[in-house]
Amino acid sequence: MNKRNIGLIICALLALILLTWFKFLLTPLITDEQGYEYTILPGASIKSVTADLYYKNIIKNRFLFTLLIALHRNGHDIKAGEYLFPKGTTPSRLLNQIITGSGLVYHQFTIVPGWNMRQLREAIAKESHFHHTPQILSDKALMDYLGHPELKPEGQFYPDTYFYAGGSADIILLKSAFKAMQSKLITIWEGREPGLPYNNRYEALTVASMIEKETEFDEERPIIAGVIVNRLRRNMLLQIDPTVIYGLGGKFNGTIYKRDLRAHNPYNTYVNKGLPPTPIAMPGLESMMAAVHPEHHNFYYFVARHGKDGPHQFTSTIVAHYAAVAVAKRLKAEFFNHALIRYYLLKLFSDKVMKFPFISPDT
Repeated sequence: MNKRNIGLIICALLALILLTWFKFLLTPLITDEQGYEYTILPGASIKSVTADLYYKNIIKNRFLFTLLIALHRNGHDIKAGEYLFPKGTTPSRLLNQIITGSGLVYHQFTIVPGWNMRQLREAIAKESHFHHTPQILSDKALMDYLGHPELKPEGQFYPDTYFYAGGSADIILLKSAFKAMQSKLITIWEGREPGLPYNNRYEALTVASMIEKETEFDEERPIIAGVIVNRLRRNMLLQIDPTVIYGLGGKFNGTIYKRDLRAHNPYNTYVNKGLPPTPIAMPGLESMMAAVHPEHHNFYYFVARHGKDGPHQFTSTIVAHYAAVAVAKRLKAEFFNHALIRYYLLKLFSDKVMKFPFISPDT
């Protein structure tokens, strides 16, 4: 065979190789109209992903795809997550997606205002798209990871809707929510009204959490903040029912009993003066703003007018408060109506009002 024929054969082989190569590069791997969803787990290698896609008949030529990886500068640096490869995806586009993280499927997770840490953990545990990490299982491990071991996690995660890629670590989302809360809290604290009876922004967050649990009506939040501020300034017991509920934990069955109001735990504001040791929930922005901009008034008491979830009746004296409690309970016909009897006695002997024991609207 002469040199000319050898040259022709080599050219033909090169042409065939180039044709095969370009055909491989330009032929779509995905033909389904809905595309193809694929999840790369954390720690997966490009070799294992290539093998898996080949066995799933997505990659048709494993050798050429491996060659494509070798020719790519960052071919081995893939990103974990849940991907959607759309119709028409070519080998180059697929490789580019898993290297750059483009085309990831994002899910949303909402931290609801008023949730406590237990509820947040339960919601995360139910979310199947997260990569669950052991760091969130204990308060200490979580706050150590976030770099604030001096803080308790309660109340420290900003209620909002967050978007994350499938397979993302749950602790990464919590880190974002923690940073968001810190940013909001610092800004709000710096713009606070002067002269508030709080020692630091953490106490303002604690007040905001109580406001969050007391009402769902935005217009009431500054008024309740004002009640709390008035009581703190007069060194009165705050007597906030949600703190009692929080202190009971799993023992709370939906009703606050007199024994609960007398229980000695750090969160019972019917027994302990001042603020509870930590927030009792994740407060929303409106409650945080109300805590540092309370309404100025002379109210010291409030009771829900139409059940525990209704709007509140605010009063300035214990006598008026007991009357509001009696009305709220709608005790109409009972002869020995203890709430009404106490109200009338207080009205007659108002100068001795502080000798009477407190009552709760829920007891």
